[in-house]
Amino acid sequence: MKKFVCIVLVALMALACAASAEGSNVSITTGRPTNDRAHTMVVQLDNEPGARPQKGIASADIVYEIELYNGGFTRYTAVFNDTIPAQVEAVRSARIVNVDVYSEYNGAFVHFGGQKYEGSSVYDYFGTMNFGARWDGIGMDGGSDFYRDRSRKAPNNVVCELQSLFSKTDWNAIACKSPLKFNAAPTIPAAGEDVVNFQIAYKEGYTPSYVWDANVGKYLRYYNGMPFVDGTTQEQITCDNVIVQSMEYGWYSGESDRPKVTTVGSNRCEYFIGGRHFSGYWVRDNLGVNTVYYDNNGAEVLFNPGTTYIEMLKTEKSVDILG
Repeated sequence: MKKFVCIVLVALMALACAASAEGSNVSITTGRPTNDRAHTMVVQLDNEPGARPQKGIASADIVYEIELYNGGFTRYTAVFNDTIPAQVEAVRSARIVNVDVYSEYNGAFVHFGGQKYEGSSVYDYFGTMNFGARWDGIGMDGGSDFYRDRSRKAPNNVVCELQSLFSKTDWNAIACKSPLKFNAAPTIPAAGEDVVNFQIAYKEGYTPSYVWDANVGKYLRYYNGMPFVDGTTQEQITCDNVIVQSMEYGWYSGESDRPKVTTVGSNRCEYFIGGRHFSGYWVRDNLGVNTVYYDNNGAEVLFNPGTTYIEMLKTEKSVDILG
């Protein structure tokens, strides 16, 4: 009887956490308390060596790292909501997979051009999608809110005045959303195992890693063995959750710069929350609905309040547990 009561109490607590996280006084991207309306700005950021350290990325609530060139060359799709930095750098062009990620949030999409090849043209794809707002630095949309930083070399030096674009966006016409659901407070998962150090080796020179710091209750992010810092503040980036999301990859016409990523369906996931690691899977039935993250028991995963990094990884690759 006592065991049954305990199970019921745990279930009720989980429901309460989920309900709290979905309330109007909680951020849809971090699960933190807020009185602000959601206004997600989804920004394409460069990750070539010349673009590092990226400026303004510390303010992002959710950051996707995605392979856009076959061989492990990645870029970021950063989601800003709780804090909109004055500027971000370096903004780069979009691919179809980036638009699919944007459709999880439905706010303002910010990019500097995009691929135009027939079959993988992001501009053709734009015509099939509904945008809350779209700001393109190449063309009349972005205007003076995009410019080159002369202290860096092109193409890794496009600055975007993000707060300016934020003020020009009609947020009353946009209903933002998010695929993540959160615990009401930081929680150490019961499932899985303790893991304090792991890495994702996309390729040499593109290797993010994370170290769990129990003293601050966060993951410290590294890149190629060095602290991953914001180019504006020079402070090391931390996060509260890491998702390693396996994706099926192909390449249009076999060309290495034309990614074809399967963003609907289902595939495996590895979760790192509160210093614990456990496995599961993601499901997205179609682009009109959001991804749902599950553990291996079929329960929807609740993430800890705070920032989240999502490493989209080819199915043939895996996360390396280091300690």
